[in-house]
Amino acid sequence: MNTLCRPLNIPVPLFKEYFNKKKYSTERHQFLDRNEISPEYLNWIESLGLVLDHAEVFFSIPHTYYTIHQDQHTRTDFPKINFIYGGLNSFMNWYKVKPGSPGTMSQTKIDTPYVGYTLREVDLLYSTELKSPSLVQAGVPHNVTILGSPRWCVSTVYTYQDKKLVSWDDMIKILDPYLLKEKQDLV
Repeated sequence: MNTLCRPLNIPVPLFKEYFNKKKYSTERHQFLDRNEISPEYLNWIESLGLVLDHAEVFFSIPHTYYTIHQDQHTRTDFPKINFIYGGLNSFMNWYKVKPGSPGTMSQTKIDTPYVGYTLREVDLLYSTELKSPSLVQAGVPHNVTILGSPRWCVSTVYTYQDKKLVSWDDMIKILDPYLLKEKQDLV
């Protein structure tokens, strides 16, 4: 089973109306306005025993290098659900850290922690074109390659009711009825 990316068939819309690309084209990384998320989506997540902790938007333009990074400083298991808008011919890439490569701890503009890596510090593990939505492993170093059109990624983080983060294995169990057939490796 692929432990880095699993496509999903989510039965409800994420947004009340539509994704406002113009609003989220001014910054590379920003929080999504929670008021734009549909009540149906929030109810569906709650029915799964989860809480939407927060959502971020990443705006990416073609032919730009995006940092290889691992979300968080301390977690190597950090599942998210990503929704992709635009981004024709874009790929998400995951990497294995080479021994002795500590990376560089840092914070994003919106104050979320990450560890950045150079290409010399990692080896490519897996690459795939994301079709929205997908469960992705953000606790493993990753980045995106955008070859076609601009891409917006709405990246959502979940907790249990007690605010404890959910593991990849638990997300697979919880989302089992919504998992699509696994994709083939492109590496």
